[in-house]
Amino acid sequence: MAEKLQNSIAPASIPRPFRILWANAYCLLDTSSGAAMSVRQMLLQLIKKGIEVRVLGAANFDHERGTAGLKDRWPSIQNRTGQFVALTDGPLAHQIFVTQSTRRADMTCQEEAGWFGKYRRILAQFQPDTVFYFGGKPLDFLIASEARSQGCAVAFYLANGNYTRDRWCRDVDRVITDSQATADLYRKRLGIDAKPVGTFINPADVNAAHHTRKHVLFINPAPAKGGAIGVRLAMLMSRRRPDIRFEVVQARGSWEAMLNVVSGRYGTPVKSLDNVVVTPHTRDMRSVYGRARLLLAPSLWWESGARVLVEAMINGIPPLITDCGGMPEIVQDGGVLWQLDPVFHQKPFNRIPSDDQLEPMIKCIESLYDNPEQYEKLSDRALHVARTHHSMENSTRRLVQALGIPE
Repeated sequence: MAEKLQNSIAPASIPRPFRILWANAYCLLDTSSGAAMSVRQMLLQLIKKGIEVRVLGAANFDHERGTAGLKDRWPSIQNRTGQFVALTDGPLAHQIFVTQSTRRADMTCQEEAGWFGKYRRILAQFQPDTVFYFGGKPLDFLIASEARSQGCAVAFYLANGNYTRDRWCRDVDRVITDSQATADLYRKRLGIDAKPVGTFINPADVNAAHHTRKHVLFINPAPAKGGAIGVRLAMLMSRRRPDIRFEVVQARGSWEAMLNVVSGRYGTPVKSLDNVVVTPHTRDMRSVYGRARLLLAPSLWWESGARVLVEAMINGIPPLITDCGGMPEIVQDGGVLWQLDPVFHQKPFNRIPSDDQLEPMIKCIESLYDNPEQYEKLSDRALHVARTHHSMENSTRRLVQALGIPE
């Protein structure tokens, strides 16, 4: 009798884990998108905290070079246009809708409808506590409103300075950003209370095993990233200090195209410079950082929290930056800050400071090559900033709080 009574007692219910659905019409494995790489690392950290995470994306990339993140899987994925593909990314499970084009602007209404239908089914089946996303297109508005209609909280990741109106956040409960500078920008511009959580970079993914400290590293020579300034600096130093070599890593920008345009403005266009080595886009930057002595980052647009700055400092590489967006906040005293006249920060970002205005930059680079003691002090400060201000543990704690996840 006692045994029968005991078996009739219902077991205590076990609370289910907090659930997050990342839903967005881009691919989170895009190595040409800093925002995608940051979000992916956020979700991996949340999984470590016991949170259930699912990812619904599409085969859209910031640049076609970003497909490098899919490695040898990309050719077979391309053959499944119009279908959803399941991808395993460690503990992170992605469902990717394979679009005809890798450009988000080319996504058709029919493709958006197929993606949105899948999104609604996942909402009903998975029942997330929070839907997390970014983007400012009509489909993105539907992501938020549909989540709201099904009782989910909505969180938005904001990592740029491009939004000038507030329709994108009408149905958003929480706005999360990477820097205090961007939070301040949107509080002033739109009255939005965005929560800065910091950067999300796994040191093991970027830390080089060996350092030669040889090159001035320039990543993504696009106009907005100061590509024209980088070209002119390399041109001037090719005559003055040919022993100081630049390494340029292609991303969305093309060094060859930029060099052709800029060199033509100063005389005859050239196809290459003897003091510059060009490296193709790569998903593994460790060997590149192993060759770098300095990181050149003369950005001209709003940089919310450029990941390459932190990646460089993790390697003890001081960044040389402009006073733009969150860059001073990210680098602190671990690099060198250059201030340019506001005219250079205006679109289409094709103005180049005079050679006299570039002279302080050149002298700074020369000094950090010729004065080992000065370089070591700055390198140590860069490493200290990376280990303290940009620790993954602190960023994850801020993220959990910003998303309203119960401890």
